[in-house]
Amino acid sequence: MVTNQLRARDRDRADICGLLDTALAEGQLTPGEHEQRTAAAMRAKSFGELDPLIDDLQIPGELANAPVLRGQRPSRRWWIAVGVVAAALAFGALGGLTARGGDGPGPRNVSLDTTTAAGIAGFVEAYRAEFGDTVADEASFHPDHVSVDRYDPGTRVRTSYTYRDGEFDDWTTSTSRGPEEPTLDLGKIDLTALAGLLAGAPETANAPGGAIGHISVEYESSSHGDPAPLVEIFVDNEAKSDSGWFQVGFDGEPLVVHPID
Repeated sequence: MVTNQLRARDRDRADICGLLDTALAEGQLTPGEHEQRTAAAMRAKSFGELDPLIDDLQIPGELANAPVLRGQRPSRRWWIAVGVVAAALAFGALGGLTARGGDGPGPRNVSLDTTTAAGIAGFVEAYRAEFGDTVADEASFHPDHVSVDRYDPGTRVRTSYTYRDGEFDDWTTSTSRGPEEPTLDLGKIDLTALAGLLAGAPETANAPGGAIGHISVEYESSSHGDPAPLVEIFVDNEAKSDSGWFQVGFDGEPLVVHPID
């Protein structure tokens, strides 16, 4: 079988979308190029359609020697492990990314959209650096900031933080939370699987031309009735007059879809 005719899986498309997110954050792609290539990746049926989308991109050093096998042959598909994505993005997420323009050296601050897999990965690493773990009560991801609640079992105080521009600011505390309430581990979200879902969110929510308004991560009843840590993705249509949403597990499995009518 000719390698580039091999059929692509959803995970393959998600991997490419994750790499495109990284390229956008690094300044290799413009927002328009990123949007165009991501849409093409989600439509791709074979590796022959996926490979050209990354042919001209610089591959992060951590991935240069980590190709996976495809049909017992070395593959040009790169395995974008969550930890590697986070490492590649941590610098940019913690205070702006410095890139070089075509006319010479010069700093350029790039704010990571925290409704993308790349932005979420950067936030998770920043959260780990700030608190020493990735445990939280709940979190809400917006394009330019993240709101997160964290419980301290020692003081029995729940604190709400806002993460913006690489900084955590606490703005309210509460002692009303019961110590038996469950917590969730943001580090267990499968960002590789989530990348493709986020890239195709407008189509899933029947909002072509729209964008993700926010992403909610919390413990609640799933479609199976059992409380579980879930990711809910809310998408506004292009006119911002209506929104649809869908719910997925931490492993990226879609559970509920409520598209715009």
